[in-house]
Amino acid sequence: MIRQTAHRLKAGNFLPGILIGWLLLATTSHAQHNHGYQYSGSVNFETIPEDDSVLPEQPRDLILQFSEPVTLMKLALRNDIEKLVDIGFRYDPTPSRVFIWPLPELPDSDYYQIDWSALDSKRIMMVGQFFFSAGPDAVVPSSIIAEEEETLMVPDYRLSDLSTFTPPENKQPDSVRIGGRSEQPATNDEASPEGKEGN
Repeated sequence: MIRQTAHRLKAGNFLPGILIGWLLLATTSHAQHNHGYQYSGSVNFETIPEDDSVLPEQPRDLILQFSEPVTLMKLALRNDIEKLVDIGFRYDPTPSRVFIWPLPELPDSDYYQIDWSALDSKRIMMVGQFFFSAGPDAVVPSSIIAEEEETLMVPDYRLSDLSTFTPPENKQPDSVRIGGRSEQPATNDEASPEGKEGN
């Protein structure tokens, strides 16, 4: 990740300030190419496979490379329906710059999602996610994800026809629990003043 430095813009250096701001924006958006990436420190990283890549066959390993030693806290692989695939990851507190994780044979899936997190030497948490697909008919994961998001519909209950709604019958309970003992509820005759006067 690139550290951003704030610059005071004076009238004489307004144009250079705009250019610097534009360059920082462009390089920062490029540095955060992984989905869901969150980090406020200075450690850079790369993943193999790269995010949103299409591979001719399933990879043998997942590789995470960092510019400084970090502790890998989490490495999880999911299929296209977000089902966790056991890759045998176990936490190891030993810091490293490169993590190579051998993969088992993966179940068929339109794409795979990798969630990871690491702790840098300053105890700042890095959290990231990347996707890849593999096989002769594989397509770019982002195109599949975009289609899935388009087909996801949230029902609009304002369009429901409430005239057909039938509420449940209002039945009197057989007994009522009061302080641990059961009592019969009062009938309408017993509860009304007229019922009491009639007795």
